[in-house]
Amino acid sequence: MPSKKKGGPDTIASLRSVVPSIFDAAQRSATGHRKHAVALHTLQTQCHDVDAEELTGEDAFNKEFIRNLNKVLGIKKREPSADKVVKLVATFVQVSHELDMQAVAKAKQADDDVFSADTDVDTVSSRFVELLIKYLLQGFQAKEKLTRMRCCQIVAMSVTSLGEIDEQLYFDLIRKLTERIRDKEASIRVHAAIALSKLQSGEDEDGGQVTEALLGLLQHDPSAEVRRAVLLNIEKNPSTLPFVLERARDVDPTNRKCLFLKVMPPIDYHLLSIEDRERLLAAGVNDRDINVKRACVRMVGESWLTFAEENLLELTSSLDVVDSPVASKVLQALFTSYPEIPENLQFDNDTWDSLTPEMIFIIRSILEYYYERKDADQIDKHLPEVMKLAQLLESFGSKLENEENEELRPDFEFVIHQLLLIAKMSDFPDELGRRQMLTLMRKMILVPEIPENNIEAITDIIRKLSINEQDFIRIMVEVVSDVREMPSIVDSSVEQDAATEALLISMKSLMIIKYILQRCFDTLSEGSSMYGLLTECVVPAVQSSELVLQDYGIECLALCCLLDKNLAIDNLALFVQAALEGKNELRTKGLSALLDLAFMYGISDLATSVGSASDFVGILYEEFANGDEKTQAMVGEGLARLLYAHRIPEPAKVLEELLVLYYHPSTSSNYALRQCLTYFFPAFSYMAHDNQAVMQQVTVSTICRLGGVLKQQTGDAQNGATQGQAAQQIVAWSDPRILEAISAMNSGSSGSRSTVRMGGYTQLGIDTLKRVFKAAPATRKVLVQTLNKLALDESSPMTQLQQLFVLTRALTQQELITDMITRNALARFEASLLKLLDIEKAEDVNLESWLEEPEMASVFEFVASLDGEGEHDEADGANSSDEDAGDLEADSDLDSPVRPAQSLLLGGLTVGSAMPVPMSLRSRSPLKRAREERIEELTREIDELLDSDDEDNDDDGNSYMSAEE
Repeated sequence: MPSKKKGGPDTIASLRSVVPSIFDAAQRSATGHRKHAVALHTLQTQCHDVDAEELTGEDAFNKEFIRNLNKVLGIKKREPSADKVVKLVATFVQVSHELDMQAVAKAKQADDDVFSADTDVDTVSSRFVELLIKYLLQGFQAKEKLTRMRCCQIVAMSVTSLGEIDEQLYFDLIRKLTERIRDKEASIRVHAAIALSKLQSGEDEDGGQVTEALLGLLQHDPSAEVRRAVLLNIEKNPSTLPFVLERARDVDPTNRKCLFLKVMPPIDYHLLSIEDRERLLAAGVNDRDINVKRACVRMVGESWLTFAEENLLELTSSLDVVDSPVASKVLQALFTSYPEIPENLQFDNDTWDSLTPEMIFIIRSILEYYYERKDADQIDKHLPEVMKLAQLLESFGSKLENEENEELRPDFEFVIHQLLLIAKMSDFPDELGRRQMLTLMRKMILVPEIPENNIEAITDIIRKLSINEQDFIRIMVEVVSDVREMPSIVDSSVEQDAATEALLISMKSLMIIKYILQRCFDTLSEGSSMYGLLTECVVPAVQSSELVLQDYGIECLALCCLLDKNLAIDNLALFVQAALEGKNELRTKGLSALLDLAFMYGISDLATSVGSASDFVGILYEEFANGDEKTQAMVGEGLARLLYAHRIPEPAKVLEELLVLYYHPSTSSNYALRQCLTYFFPAFSYMAHDNQAVMQQVTVSTICRLGGVLKQQTGDAQNGATQGQAAQQIVAWSDPRILEAISAMNSGSSGSRSTVRMGGYTQLGIDTLKRVFKAAPATRKVLVQTLNKLALDESSPMTQLQQLFVLTRALTQQELITDMITRNALARFEASLLKLLDIEKAEDVNLESWLEEPEMASVFEFVASLDGEGEHDEADGANSSDEDAGDLEADSDLDSPVRPAQSLLLGGLTVGSAMPVPMSLRSRSPLKRAREERIEELTREIDELLDSDDEDNDDDGNSYMSAEE
């Protein structure tokens, strides 16, 4: 530690020991950095005093400081000792700046003229800071990324303590930092962005290049850490705040969480527009990440409620609850996180008599909060009597009817809707109140301009007031009749007005019928009153020329069909026509009806109306080809539901189509479809062994189809899965071990692996190998690499393991695989098979004994037929004929006691127990060698025939020709 006495030559001589000792002490602990910084400043001052004019002592200190600093510039990121040294440098710059400021303040106090003291004084510290910044700026251009990172890190930590620096140096610093925010290393961009954000105060109020550069990083930088650094450090003002709010939709959940926990709490929500508040809260409460959702609720409960002076009513008023789609979710989440808020609220009679939209919204939210938790005591505490609710509904209904100001009518409609929602939560214990409420509901539903959401709420209340479903239907049928018989309020002489009124009455009637049917579960019969509504209202609407009536009619007819299977079969063709030929809503509702009816009754029972089950599914496939993304998502979700419920007769075909569609490049932007299928495939495969068997059945064919489909990906669409990645994922869904593990976890028992279930998994390997022989080279490579993902074990059936080995050996000797990586993968798979078969090496396999096993006949016949096909292909290339192959088979039948196919197979599978092959011939196909040998033999026979006499020549020629035939 340097002494406090004035410096001398010994001070300069001691720099080589004192400065390293301070750096060494600083990197051991972070607690004494300020003490070490003060010691460095004292040493620096002493060195300056040695030669104040020539500054030789000061230069010596600077050189020694830089020499020690160089030792940490190349150390990797997050090294604790290096980070502590960097912190020491930043602390030293800060302490030097503070001491300079104190010296300036003392100079002002000592001088009578306050303005005579120059604040821009050249000091030891200012000269050192300028030297340090210039030196670090040189490191910005270093080739080593660690050096660039450490230089940017030191500047970022020291920039707030620079004090007054040269103007040219200031602009050089901004320019160099702007270059570094485009560095290829994210860690360098992070520190450069932090340093730049601290230099924003030097710009004009309108902003400048620094703010523009930071906003560019915030929006477009691929690194989440860089975006987070800008988000936390950028200056929050009206010009930057919209870009900051966009981070509520950042792809990184940590960034979204930082926005709600650190960035937004200090900002008064009154500075945001209502639209910005709505978007921010919608992003937060609807976030998938539970931590982000909690952070949003915490922001509302601790920050926004504080800015609202702990007044929930004022906070609710800032959300525009009348038109807000998210306010209800916000309050429910707020009450869940802070249950003391609803517990401390009380509503007296004065509150009910002076209801406002915000107040009734709070009351309804609290009652809904307790209703979902089935807290009857709290509901009874806050819920008024039925008579009181009826009086309030009548009062606000009268106000709405008499209100002429169109701007106030939405408020009254909102209050009425909230009161109806509150009434739905009542048990109606008072008989007198029940009767009054029922009479009021029937009266309100007849109001001509009643909103549709109020019709639905009234229908729910009447259903709750009814004795049973038949009583409910009777009441509602009377209501529909009253609606249709309402007296006209327009001049009947004006034809257009009368037609419009009739249209509105028909629409209202169909709305009520729709809500009735949605709440009915008994089977629809011809004698029921609902059947009368079907013939009087629904069927005419379907046949109407008005599109809006057709939409409502199709929807109501579909609901009727859900209650009557025969009605569904009779009208299925109508729904098909609506799905294929309808426009906009009619097409969507027709398609939805088809999917719902198929889910209810199954495709097999409904398909008779359109032909067969394949025809029914074909109609849905057609929507994939011709529909927009919304329609594709609807059909995809519908087919997934049908597969999950086992409503499709041939599930394998549909599952394969969904798999191809899932990976198809054309659906890369259809997030709704892909999200649905992402959940469906593992849920379907791991639900039951039968489902997984279907997945195993289509795995190989799907992988092969994807080989051609994924070639359509353009350079901009390469974010999708490759064929290899898709293959690995599909094989994982086919893995019975995962299914066993999930079943064991759900049941709490240890899963036992079944040989039968592993047999289906092993069969997948057999199917894969068979397809390898005929697949394209790229697909062949993927299939071979997929074999090692099967992870077969001792529970696999032994016969299937033998079949796998036969196919693997045949594939190896066919030499269809040319690249080294795939050959090595096939070799590893063969080695694993030998280990499971308990055979040391391939030459020890006894193929003759396997030929006698009946279970092995199919694989031997496959290899034999495959060799025949391969021989035919190669013969075409060598100008040979198919007759040669037939002759070869005939001769083999005479020379060998085994079947011809078996003889051919033994010639193709060259293992030690079968037929040895000379080393000079092993580079060619065994089947090709047999062909060449047979051709040579036939050539010799022809030569012998030509040398014989005419009679013998004729006889031998006929024999030869018969052999060819």
